[in-house]
Order: sequence, then C-alpha cells, then structure tokens
Amino acid sequence: MTERTIPVDAIGPVALDLTMNTGSVRVVVDPALKQARVVLKTEATSGPSVDALRDTAVSLRGQNLTVRVPDVAGGTGGSTTIRMGGNTLTFSGGSGVQIVGGNVHVTGHGGGKVFINGREVTATGPAGDAVTPITAVVNLPAKSVLLIRTHSADTVIKGELARLEYDGTSGSLAAERVGDLDATITSGSVIVGEVTGPLDVNLTSGNLGIGAYSGHDARLNLTSGNVRMAATAQATGRLTVSATSGCARITGASHLNVRRRVTSGYVQIS
Repeated sequence: MTERTIPVDAIGPVALDLTMNTGSVRVVVDPALKQARVVLKTEATSGPSVDALRDTAVSLRGQNLTVRVPDVAGGTGGSTTIRMGGNTLTFSGGSGVQIVGGNVHVTGHGGGKVFINGREVTATGPAGDAVTPITAVVNLPAKSVLLIRTHSADTVIKGELARLEYDGTSGSLAAERVGDLDATITSGSVIVGEVTGPLDVNLTSGNLGIGAYSGHDARLNLTSGNVRMAATAQATGRLTVSATSGCARITGASHLNVRRRVTSGYVQIS
C-alpha cells in the first residue's frame, strides 16, 4: 500500500475543494477535531495509481484547501458504466468483452489484459503494475465546507457539513447532514439524510433522496431524473420544482410557497 498525507496547517474549519474523478472518498466531520487531515491511499506500491498520488496538486490559502488528484493513466476516464443490483461494469478505451461457451474474451487497445484486484493475471500467474483505486480519507473540523468534483467516485460523508457542493457523473454520494446543498448530478445517485439550509439541485438521469428538508429556499431542476424528499414543519419559504421527463415526490411541503413547471414529467407535492 502507498499513502500520501497532505499537510493542512490551518486551524479550525476549512473549505476543501477536492477534484477526484474515480476511486472513493470517505469524509468524517468531527466536532472535536481542530485541524483537517487528508490522506490519499492506494493498494499499489508502484505504477499509475502511485504516480497519481505523487502528482496530486495541493494548495492552501488561508482556510481554503484545494486538492486535485489527476486521472490515473489507463484509468476509466471517458468510460461507460452499467450498474445492476449493486454491481458495476465499466467499459473504456475501446474495450470489449465476450462470453462464448463459458470462456471470457477481452479485447482492447491495452492488448486484452485481465486484472483481478488490481493485479494483472497472465498465463503464468500475477504480474505487472495495474491501475488500483485511489481512496481519499478526509477528516474535517465542524463548520467546514466541502466541494467535490468527480466522474464516478463513490463518496460517503459522516457528520455535519456547513455546506456541500457536489458535481458528479455516474458516481454516488451518501451524506448524513448538511447545511447548504448545491448539487449537479448526472446519471448518479445522491442520498442526504438531512438538509437544513438552502437547496439547489440540477438532476439529469440520476436519483436524489433527502430524508428531511428544513431549509428556507429549495430549487429542484429535473431532466429524466427521480427525486424523493420529505420536508419538515421547520421548512419555510419557496419550493420551486421544474421537471422535464422527470419524477418528483415531495411530502410535508403543503405549507411552503410552491412553484412548479412540468413538461411531460410527474411532480407530486403534498
């Protein structure tokens, strides 16, 4: 395993701007923590994933921390991902897979190699360096802000963020509690337990679930996506929903100032 610890000299809450297109992100917001910690890790000891850790760009200006993890050479950028029953199948780089008579045939620009758990498998056994997933482990003090840009990384956030900005394509995000939520979702999934501040979401062919919304201004823009949200009695102000071939089911919102615009979609607000 290879790890890179990113030093964060700032004391107290930070605004972390993280770009990481693939892999996984694990965030914990700890009220007892005084200083943010960011660790990048991968199972490999050499190869393209380790190179990406080394080449990650980091800058800290005041309380603003920026981390840019480069795409891993030979990774899944520009890929097509199919998700079924919790399983993921990804094609990239002009690759193809055929199953004929119980045999698996792999073709592609990389020579049709096969990798299991990040290691190349050949006729004589495991060999060579391969792309292994990168994991970002982030610990943040209370009242921190997080901005995530990703293609397909899976993100889990424990604790409460003051603000979350999320821009994801075919990835998934699960968060416990956020203040402000600003999300752009394309073919991905975002599940948030509670949102207490303003809500602004653009959703295309993805899924959004919010367990409890108690903010004062919400805007949902759907295109072929699905939204399920429950507003609480503490929610106030305006709820604006625009749907084009999308589906939104929102409960507990009858006391809000509701504005809706629907084009061949379905919106149910109660």
